[in-house]
Amino acid sequence: MDDKLLRRYIMDKAGKRERREVVEWINESPEHLERFASLRAQYVFSGFPNRILPERKPFFRHAAVSLAALIAVPLLVGVVYLYLSRKQVIEQYAEVSREIAVYQRQGGGDVTYIANPGTNGIIVLPDSSTVRLNGASTLTVPSRFNASSRELYLSGEGYFDIRHHDDWPMNIHTSKGVVIKVLGTTFDLSAYENDENVKLTLIEGKVVVKEERTGSEHEVKPLQEIKLSLASDGAGTSIEKPVIRAANVQKNTAWVNGELVFDNTPMPEIIKQLERWYGVHVHVADQDILNYRLTATFTTESITRVLDLIRFSSMLQYTINGKEVYIRKDKS
Repeated sequence: MDDKLLRRYIMDKAGKRERREVVEWINESPEHLERFASLRAQYVFSGFPNRILPERKPFFRHAAVSLAALIAVPLLVGVVYLYLSRKQVIEQYAEVSREIAVYQRQGGGDVTYIANPGTNGIIVLPDSSTVRLNGASTLTVPSRFNASSRELYLSGEGYFDIRHHDDWPMNIHTSKGVVIKVLGTTFDLSAYENDENVKLTLIEGKVVVKEERTGSEHEVKPLQEIKLSLASDGAGTSIEKPVIRAANVQKNTAWVNGELVFDNTPMPEIIKQLERWYGVHVHVADQDILNYRLTATFTTESITRVLDLIRFSSMLQYTINGKEVYIRKDKS
């Protein structure tokens, strides 16, 4: 099989006869599937942006923090490829590594992809759509899409690059009572179980955010973000009036490029991000530490390096015992 034809298929430029030829060739042997998966991976990863954040003056309680370079290139270390058609599951191919990995768990006719805390990874969906899962995230995909829609279930954060199909919409369900209605677009969606907000940043295309409880729908335009704050009332979980505004795309999607960005971020949020980023549990000995805020950008640093930078610029100390991190005030 000519690589040029395979690339035409991957880029959705092949004709009907060519598409049938490629699918028949893929099904002939595991070697053909592996070769096709490799070419598709090259195409997918070439589309992920390598951004450089503008230089900022970092501070932690008004103290300067020395930072590493702001350039981070995503590493192709581990991938899970999922190939589905509307009529049948073609086949699955998976490669998992030590540093970046998505694990799959099957049950009840669904496939659940898991990015554990401290890891992330990419899933390639049937039409070359991709989802990159952040740490502590899961994405559940039916073992077979139905012909009328593509239904996904997200807990955590994912960077979605969805191929456009007018007659095959995608619905991304969250546990927060929010559904994202997609035709074809690129966006970041954060809907962690232990967050009070659902946040979507639209890079290009069009999405509609629907509140399941009320049926209210909110259209988001490119380079906008929408944040829905959740609150509990007597009838269950309600959603306050959504906030739609211009998005800081670099900040909101920095994790895709391996960057951990804090922008006047309160300590409770810092702790959650550190736990998801490094797979640790953070304990705070003094409650007023939770009032601290941080502005800084970290790339590729270990948890020890990040904590050292915080310690050098503040009156805090830390100890690490395995995956347990303890932060306290410096009593000296």
